[in-house]
Amino acid sequence: MYGKTAVEWEQLVDATVGFLEERARAGAVATYTELSRALVVRTGQRALDFAREADRAAVGRLLGEAVDRTLPEVGAMISAITLYQGGNDPGPGFYALAVDKGLLTPNASPAQKLDFWTGQVNRVYAHYRFL
Repeated sequence: MYGKTAVEWEQLVDATVGFLEERARAGAVATYTELSRALVVRTGQRALDFAREADRAAVGRLLGEAVDRTLPEVGAMISAITLYQGGNDPGPGFYALAVDKGLLTPNASPAQKLDFWTGQVNRVYAHYRFL
């Protein structure tokens, strides 16, 4: 998986979930760069290089697996709190995953996407507020 062994990949997914849960408990957002740094610290693996297509795909897959693990309990997509560096939304992969999971209608308008995203962020924060 993206040049990682099964054990290394599992470590990355665990670390991604842990990092996002910590940020959610703090009521904070995270950037892809912050996630990459946290993964280095938590796993000892090399940083993701977002200039590389494979690493951009890997971070999307990591966030998707974090959603898969936490969605049943949280009731929202934990990846909603992850933003592009310097951006103000989670990006197209977030919305594509939401469509794949049946949480957002295909061809949603920009206003519908914004409403969906803010609702997801609020649900994530609400879930982790007292944990």
